[in-house]
Amino acid sequence: MAKKKKKHKKHNKNKINHPIFSPGQNRLLIIFLLALLYRFLCFSVIGNHPLFLNPIVDAGYFDHWAQRIVAGDLFGHGPDDVFKPPLYAYFLAVFYMFGRSILMIQWVQYILGSLSCVMIGILCARLLGRNVGLVAGILSALYAPFVFFESQLLTPGLSIFLNLAALLVLVQHKMILSYKRMFISGLLLGLSAGVRQDVLLPAFLVVFFLLWRYRTEKYIISVKKAACLVAGLMTIILPITIRNIMITKQFIPVSSNAGINFYTGNSAQADGISAVPVGLKWERLVSRVPQQILEQPAKANRFWINRTVEDIAANPGKTLLRLIKKGLAFFNSCEFRNNICFHFMQDRAWPLRLPFVQYSIILCLAICGMIAMHQDRKLLHDSAIMLPLLWSLGFWLAGVIFFVTSRFRIPVVPLLMIPASWEFVRIASLIRIRQWQPLILDLIVAIVASILILPLWFCNPSKTWVRDYVNYGNAMTLAGNMKGAERAYLQALTLRNDPDAHFLLAKLLAAKGKTVQALQHLEAATTIMPDSPDLLLTSAQVHLAAMNPQRARELLNHLLNLSKGSNLWPKRPEWATAHIILADIEPSNADEHWKQAWIIHPTTAAEVCFMQRKDMQRAVETFRSESENKPWDWYSQANYGMVLLENGNAAAAIAPLSRAVRLAPDKPGLRFHLARAFSGSGNKIKAINILEKLIKDLPDCALLRNVKALNAQLKDSGR
Repeated sequence: MAKKKKKHKKHNKNKINHPIFSPGQNRLLIIFLLALLYRFLCFSVIGNHPLFLNPIVDAGYFDHWAQRIVAGDLFGHGPDDVFKPPLYAYFLAVFYMFGRSILMIQWVQYILGSLSCVMIGILCARLLGRNVGLVAGILSALYAPFVFFESQLLTPGLSIFLNLAALLVLVQHKMILSYKRMFISGLLLGLSAGVRQDVLLPAFLVVFFLLWRYRTEKYIISVKKAACLVAGLMTIILPITIRNIMITKQFIPVSSNAGINFYTGNSAQADGISAVPVGLKWERLVSRVPQQILEQPAKANRFWINRTVEDIAANPGKTLLRLIKKGLAFFNSCEFRNNICFHFMQDRAWPLRLPFVQYSIILCLAICGMIAMHQDRKLLHDSAIMLPLLWSLGFWLAGVIFFVTSRFRIPVVPLLMIPASWEFVRIASLIRIRQWQPLILDLIVAIVASILILPLWFCNPSKTWVRDYVNYGNAMTLAGNMKGAERAYLQALTLRNDPDAHFLLAKLLAAKGKTVQALQHLEAATTIMPDSPDLLLTSAQVHLAAMNPQRARELLNHLLNLSKGSNLWPKRPEWATAHIILADIEPSNADEHWKQAWIIHPTTAAEVCFMQRKDMQRAVETFRSESENKPWDWYSQANYGMVLLENGNAAAAIAPLSRAVRLAPDKPGLRFHLARAFSGSGNKIKAINILEKLIKDLPDCALLRNVKALNAQLKDSGR
């Protein structure tokens, strides 16, 4: 009996010391709850920030794309829908099926991020032991940039989760790379590539290392295992490629943005640490590309690559210096901005300013750890060194080839946690046993590494915040807070004479009737960008409001002259509007201007005709065609419903207006017009129900007064 108890005790002891976390252990739960608690703390400060709740730039791109998918545009319909990998938009669309809620997406991503912290802990435990795994999980749980990206409609939260899941399938305790594991890992990597395709290079470096490191079979077996991984990968990539071919009739494996990214990071004007331009700069860039190229993504890809190669060949010395800069910037502690600067939000949210868990400290610990591991030649340490090294090398090469930004670099951090956490445990152990000599060597390495990652080598983050204030103003505009938007644009102008800030501020001022101030800002913006269609059109409209038709004519004719040397096709509404305004200023050429407007952009011409109550039949046909071609677009449905309603066909207007309300439930004006349509078709009860709900939902505004008036009118007529 005693022997049995002894054996049982021995069995339990072996179970406790096993290097793999068992499902019932509390350490995983500690990591998960700590990660979730930190995310709740950050959410309480930044979760409802206008920049997060009103998605802009790339987040806005994915937001609109997901809404179109839910509305019925399942596969996409043009070149823009192959510009980025599609799986993140489909991921959002799954949750948007239950209603568009940014808060819900944030918490889904917070949960995925917390699970990623657990997986980092498991991965480290399998390679280096439980204590290292626990430290890695805790450091990951408190890593602020993870939470920053998880709070936005951006890809890192999902892609990091998929990357770690793929690696966990491969990195088992006994490192047995079976055919099944290779296929499942390939599936997960394919899903990750469908979210962000830059994972492919580091993933293949890691996989081929594992195949080589744990080769125990014949060569042909390793080849078969690699084939299983590729088969899993292609199970995901092939349907994406087929979708892209169906949309564009061109071969685009995952997405078509590689060419413009290559140009952004390596053109003559590139600095290597700035992402694709937005706003007026993006429009100027696109206007230099012929329309027949823009409409063919594969050809556009080659166009940008060829232009970049020409710039590189023209100045190889500058290119070499830029490559060195990008190579060093990858290790810099500055989180180079993509859409929203991490440091901009960090400055406004104290939970993101935790002093320890930042990129610079993790990188320093990782460098010290890999050097110390190399000296300690244990079997398990080989993979613990090579996995983060090869993973980092793959993303480093991607950064050097394209450009370095925080979002492109963050997938490296989970693997850097392996040597960083090991070094943390090692330092604690050395301090405990008072071995100071190795610590002195570590300190020397850390000092050298810190020189490499000093933030002021490349830029002062606060000097790039002008774009963040512009984005903040755009978000406030989307939220309906015009005063807040105006303050944000003014703050941007205190940092730099930015054309977008001038332009957007001018539009706000013009809407208030402050034409003199608006014109001052427009002139300032036009001085910087004299060939912007948006600026020229808005300036002309404000000059007309200021009773200066001659200056308006000059600006509009300048806009029309741009079509001779620039590609104005992406700016068709502005181009057509210029013709329509000139039709009023130049009555003798009115017919020709209207003809050109209908040719260039029929929807714009139809909208103006609808407002002016002329050529209504043509407007009806245009809006009908637009609504049929874009069933996912609320604006097209609203236009068609409104023109039917104003033409006296209230019953027919109900269907498109109902679709518009379903597609854009946050726009109360659509519900008001739907109530009008029900009222006009004789269904007063339905109209009153809609109006009563609107009265409860609407704040005190002009629309509320119209709603109350119609509601009272319908109730009186029913008595």
